[in-house]
Amino acid sequence: MSDQTRDASTSAAELVGRAADGDHAAWRALIRRYELMVDAVVHCHGLAGQDAEDARQTVWCRLAEHLDDIRSPERIGSWIARTTHRESARQARLARRARALEAGEGARLLDPVDHRTPESEFLRAEEDRGVREAIAAIEEPERTVLALDLHRPGAPAAEVADCTGLALEEVASVRRRARRRLLRLLRGSDAVDV
Repeated sequence: MSDQTRDASTSAAELVGRAADGDHAAWRALIRRYELMVDAVVHCHGLAGQDAEDARQTVWCRLAEHLDDIRSPERIGSWIARTTHRESARQARLARRARALEAGEGARLLDPVDHRTPESEFLRAEEDRGVREAIAAIEEPERTVLALDLHRPGAPAAEVADCTGLALEEVASVRRRARRRLLRLLRGSDAVDV
């Protein structure tokens, strides 16, 4: 049996316990299990390049720092999702500040040729921003479900359940409810979801 096959059948709580005890293989298995979710959440906040990498590394550092303090190791996916949302939002704020400082100090004199039109880029950025803001306005676990759907369409229900802490049988209904809520937010509807 390969390491990845064995890791997939190991519970999250067991991996957390082994990693806390210094088992490097368990630590790598935790990262493999949740890295796609972390990437999806980071991307959902509009981070790219070095900013995205900084957010990812901070999440894993926070996990390493708090591995012994995790009260519910079976819900480590939810903990990682919340931490990723917080760190990504923080990194996005830092990136905006840095860009504002650079712009104020007189940015580059020569920019590379860009054949995209300002109008098309503006519209695309506005759409992306609108979707990110709408997802950010939705509560957990629906926010993480939407982030996974956005950046990993068709993710298996078991993976979604593991990342969000939902029971496997709840995933389909939470996905539907989250998509309806997102659609209403994007359309500007004030309807209340029941």
